[in-house]
Amino acid sequence: MQLRNDFATHISELNNPIERPYTTSIDKSLLESTKKDDIEHLNKEIHDVNPDYLTFLPAYFWVFYFAIGWVYFSSFMFLIVSTDRLLHLQGSNIPLLIVDIFIALFIFIPSCTPLILLLYQFITKKPFRTQYYFLKKQQKIAYYYRPLWKFRQPYELKVVDYKDVIPDLHQDPYNRAYTPLNLYVADPETGDITHHLKLEDYRVNPRVQWAFIRTYMESPADDLPIDNEICQAYPADTSKSLFACADIIYRKNGILPSDHSGDGQIMVFIIGSIIALGNLFQANHYQCTKRAILHLDFQKLLTWDGQNNPYPIQPVTYEAKLAFDGRNWEVNVRWVCIILTNVGLFVWAVVAYNS
Repeated sequence: MQLRNDFATHISELNNPIERPYTTSIDKSLLESTKKDDIEHLNKEIHDVNPDYLTFLPAYFWVFYFAIGWVYFSSFMFLIVSTDRLLHLQGSNIPLLIVDIFIALFIFIPSCTPLILLLYQFITKKPFRTQYYFLKKQQKIAYYYRPLWKFRQPYELKVVDYKDVIPDLHQDPYNRAYTPLNLYVADPETGDITHHLKLEDYRVNPRVQWAFIRTYMESPADDLPIDNEICQAYPADTSKSLFACADIIYRKNGILPSDHSGDGQIMVFIIGSIIALGNLFQANHYQCTKRAILHLDFQKLLTWDGQNNPYPIQPVTYEAKLAFDGRNWEVNVRWVCIILTNVGLFVWAVVAYNS
């Protein structure tokens, strides 16, 4: 799903186009040790990599939603406490009591809207970011698309030829500090842009990201800088457990081991108890990512039989399978305790502030 309108409608409006597929040799220096942080980040973001397709877990600023949640919930609790005092003072006067109840409802509805929407998202698991599939054997890119303002419209599967892609380092008009990688496809006759692929990963050098994608699509498997200690196969979008998806955040940062053992639990408990809302929202984001691979028309493009993957991606362990099925008690108990701790801290803060 595109979160904003296209900021370019014609190929001449592109800001800083870089080399197109197969036009020049890939700059291997972008994939060397000097770019270690960027390569490590891309390894952590990989969702699937095999001889047929490459995907990344879409990135987004979950901290923003965490901060917004705290502001709204704090405001709501403060207003409810204030309104409760007002109702207590005016309880003997029926007309004023009716007015107070109306005011309370007027405050309650907008204040609770973010929480209601958040819970609704946790239950329905509606996708809100596009998942792109780079098909190596087919030399195509497949993705689902639906305009943001047409949220009732079903997603439409789109497939573009990789060789027709025009990469552009267009500065984000809404955040001048970042220049994410954008991929365009234009009509060869008119120059009008027909497809706009927004990878929107602000945490990686876009030139390194493009060199990484080009290496996968155009080079042998040995040329792709994959670290099997980092790059893991997360079954996030088919997981039955929101908690297991929340653990991905900590496993990416090396706080939790990839085998879902008991190590690192204390650190996750401490950090998670403070930012549980953000962790769970990001987990929901992972869990509800729309998979174009499930589309029948897309399945016809796949040729890999699931055997002999030349890319050294770390397999999912038995404990991890239990976790993603919602049957790993260590994961479940830890996150339940984290949520209860988070709620307790919040209630204590509200009561202390209003006492």
